[in-house]
Amino acid sequence: MIRLIYEAYSGLKAVLHAMAFRDDWERHLNLSAGGFVRSFSAALFVLPVFWFILQGTTRLFTELSPGFQNSYTGGDFLIDLVRIWLVFPILAALLTRIAGVKHRFVQWVILHNWAVLFLFLLQGLIFLFYLAGLSSAPVSYSLLTSVYLIFRFFLHARIAVAALGLPAGLGIVMGLIPVIVDFALIELMR
Repeated sequence: MIRLIYEAYSGLKAVLHAMAFRDDWERHLNLSAGGFVRSFSAALFVLPVFWFILQGTTRLFTELSPGFQNSYTGGDFLIDLVRIWLVFPILAALLTRIAGVKHRFVQWVILHNWAVLFLFLLQGLIFLFYLAGLSSAPVSYSLLTSVYLIFRFFLHARIAVAALGLPAGLGIVMGLIPVIVDFALIELMR
């Protein structure tokens, strides 16, 4: 477990370095086959945060829309986990082949997995402030639907540019395609 915690720490550090446009982000990642597999352990760290976010979401929507009925089920939770952790590697494999950078697939997936943990922690922080009474429901909702979403687009684009070593324009497009596909899948599953 200590090794996984260290990998998470290093992965989050790599995300911060990539986000800050630093070229040394890669030295914080374990780019071996074992590091690739362990990067999916980010899902273990996400589980309690995801549960916390779901609780906060229920309370937020109940406050914003009296009469709100939570219809989110355990099955929805499992589907979301599959969507979050399995769709991206499949898309990344396809996109890296199309762009001619399949040799950068591992770097992209590893950095992406830790970036997903970073994004969940950020969402969790927004809900923490809301549930602690330090932020109102309208402010929290606004943060989640504007600032967080813009940041999510930025982070995915930045991670792709850094990990794939492509020119900025192409890297940004590569980074945003999985986010757009994710939004489309969410809409299709409603």
